[in-house]
Amino acid sequence: MTTLNPKTAGNGLTRLEEDQQYAKLPSEENKPYLQPKAEAAVRVPDVRIGVSKLGKTFTINARQAVMSAEIRGDEENHKYLWYYKAEVSFDMPSSSRGVPKPFLSTTEGSNPNRRHSLTPFPKGLRKNYLRRPDLIIVKDKAVRWPGRATKDHDGVPHGDNLHRVVEIKFPGDSLHREQAEAYQQIAGGLDRFTLLHVIPPGKKRRQTEPVKKPAPVFAPRADGIPRGENRRVPIYGPKPLPDPAFYEEWLDDAKQLVHSLAEDGKALAQNLRQAVGQLSAKVQAELKQHAPWLFTAGHWLQDKANDTWHFVNEQGKRIASWTSAQLRAAWAEIQRVTDLTLETLRQIDWTQVLLDIGKGLLAVAVVIAGVVVVFVLGGGLVAALAALVEMGAAAWAAVAVMLGGGAMAAAS
Repeated sequence: MTTLNPKTAGNGLTRLEEDQQYAKLPSEENKPYLQPKAEAAVRVPDVRIGVSKLGKTFTINARQAVMSAEIRGDEENHKYLWYYKAEVSFDMPSSSRGVPKPFLSTTEGSNPNRRHSLTPFPKGLRKNYLRRPDLIIVKDKAVRWPGRATKDHDGVPHGDNLHRVVEIKFPGDSLHREQAEAYQQIAGGLDRFTLLHVIPPGKKRRQTEPVKKPAPVFAPRADGIPRGENRRVPIYGPKPLPDPAFYEEWLDDAKQLVHSLAEDGKALAQNLRQAVGQLSAKVQAELKQHAPWLFTAGHWLQDKANDTWHFVNEQGKRIASWTSAQLRAAWAEIQRVTDLTLETLRQIDWTQVLLDIGKGLLAVAVVIAGVVVVFVLGGGLVAALAALVEMGAAAWAAVAVMLGGGAMAAAS
């Protein structure tokens, strides 16, 4: 199925076990692909406390976010021509006999082979009718369609490309009855739905324990920061990546508060410095190039005469500037690669970098209306997204021409 070598895909001590009530994974190559990703994710504290732009605290499932970010990084590196697809949003039918439809991107034209939508708030969403399983494995990676045989929302017919629906549960998580029923309907039956348990090292085994292999030894980090095996993130590309991938250090400490990269204009400078100070030297260097204002206290001022926004520090020095035309161009590109709408932009409450994937790409966790979403963006787009969130209503009005619509409703 994949071209990955099981002998080199990962040899940690975390185990993946299929729940015997449901189907096994479709290929012997699936576990070697997923295991090193679970190995990296399970070493992250299971729940993290974040601090929003308004000072509100909330919790995120960091392990699930890291696992999804790793898979989404592979999707991006393969231009979404990939066997594994993280957190695909499905439109559930009103009838239990209907076929759920995956939401496709609305920002990539009408190509029937376009990728799936990356947001849990896609255009056409009906409240309480969206489900987002952890993982979809498809039959043919050259076909981006991640669902069963049915018509998409534009009426275009697609063949059955769904090989398996996989729900991944870390310790402390459980499968709810409503989830199980919805995911089996998405899969088309019990024989195409897998419940996968992640068993950390030293935990009681659920089934027969596989043979343990030596823990891998990794080279020093490229930015000089010492690291252990838990910092490596397995990201695959068609060609070997020039830089290794790492998850960010703030994920290591369960007791540490995690501030948002995008604070509002009245936020304390301490919060801004703490947000970027939790990131690795390499990512800080990337953000300093594109978003220098994140590293100093100050505020955004709108120059209406020149249709420009300036970030001015506490000493009155101009640090960065964005014109309305630049904001619109940046927002258009953000929309293209994330499927976000202006409505969802207004709902972003928290952003933080999860993974340094390499090749200038960062996996970013975004909290929208209480739902954690993972996007893969270049450093420049991370900066643009942070700026738009921080600037607020005036900047949103400037990019309103790019409004894509879309209803808001929490989904899982």
